[in-house]
Amino acid sequence: MPLLEVDRLDVGYTIPGEGLLSRPRILPIVREASFDLDAGRTLGIVGESGCGKSTLGRAILRLNKPTGGKVIWQGEDMASLPAETLRRKRAELQIIFQDPLAALDPRMTVLASVTRPLVTFAPGLSRRDREVKAREALERVGLGPDFLGRYPHELSGGQAQRVGIARALVGGPKLVVCDEPVSALDVSVQAQVVNLLMDLQDQLGLALIFISHNLAVVRQMAHEVVVMCLGRVVEKAPRRAFFDRPLHPYSRALMDAVPEPDPKRERARRGTAITGEIPSVLNPPAGCVFATRCPLVQPRCHKERPELRGFAGGRQAACHFIEGAT
Repeated sequence: MPLLEVDRLDVGYTIPGEGLLSRPRILPIVREASFDLDAGRTLGIVGESGCGKSTLGRAILRLNKPTGGKVIWQGEDMASLPAETLRRKRAELQIIFQDPLAALDPRMTVLASVTRPLVTFAPGLSRRDREVKAREALERVGLGPDFLGRYPHELSGGQAQRVGIARALVGGPKLVVCDEPVSALDVSVQAQVVNLLMDLQDQLGLALIFISHNLAVVRQMAHEVVVMCLGRVVEKAPRRAFFDRPLHPYSRALMDAVPEPDPKRERARRGTAITGEIPSVLNPPAGCVFATRCPLVQPRCHKERPELRGFAGGRQAACHFIEGAT
């Protein structure tokens, strides 16, 4: 049984109605997202800014309330759990945020920040026991005990993100959602944090959901890749199969947008750039979510929304015009 099952999950936000007396309505951000995740595995979620990646991650943790579908954690539907049971379950699911300094309270020391989850989820621990666990968590992420008394303004971006990782791990979670955890860091520091997360996964058997627009990082970390476009999953594939040959036109365009480090090869490339404006979530396309910008678009694409269908190599893609379906 998978550790996590996401079944046709819908997530939206309540917005005012269009008229003075009209009722509020739901603005859909994520629609019918489905995937599984096993312990010790990393699922990479990629897509353009605004495609719903972070909203999906927060909904899995119940930080955003889904409007439809299910999040099943270790065989239990999260929506059906009593409030107190859900609160205890939160110790098993943690998050690492995009901006490491903004994620830390500037008035709290590193010790106070790292032990805060223990105050919430393990209230029976003594202050000394909490400090011991904080020291262990900091050591695990490569920071010494001299950091315990520091405040966020005394930390570099990389150090602050390591504190954020320590805070996420101190309670012994089984799943960590990494929401763009390296995008605010320098390239050299990004590599250090990515290697740290991979080492921690090997040591602790963590399941990771790695949300990013950086395909190079996802290629290094993920075991499987989910591609989102305007709130919908348009492709799912094992890492190697995805990076060897992405199937969906949107996935190929994302791949083509990654710069080639060799100048000669970069100039020789004939990638497919994404042109046109991203459709509004207030008025999404009736058919395929990529139809207004797709180079392969046909009249059918504007009318009929493609469903995810199976392809060789354990891959799925939502497109009417991909050859080789099985």
